[in-house]
Amino acid sequence: MTENEYKRSKEPIFWGLFGFGGMVISFAFPALLICMIIAGITGDFSHFKIVDIMKHWWGAGALFLIIMGTVFHCVHRIYFSLHDLKINTGLAGQIAFYSFAVLLSLAALVGLGKVYFG
Repeated sequence: MTENEYKRSKEPIFWGLFGFGGMVISFAFPALLICMIIAGITGDFSHFKIVDIMKHWWGAGALFLIIMGTVFHCVHRIYFSLHDLKINTGLAGQIAFYSFAVLLSLAALVGLGKVYFG
């Protein structure tokens, strides 16, 4: 390899998913929590039916993005926390962590698909 050639890194993809997940956690979760707290305090759950939201394509898609972003954010945070604690998992650990995030995201997609199409 010459000096002008460089190896492409996969890190921007993972850091992008991490940033997306952080944004989801900081914006979507507080809104969902406020809605659930208000519904719990008032006892009026007629306006907050999550199953009705999942039956629309935009609602199912939004919930999938919330779940997927949160999962990737948490997995990335745990992976790099282990790295900061000098617990080096290597490439096998990285593959295991992110495969777990992909599997959880696919499980969420299947579950939302069953509600949307079922």
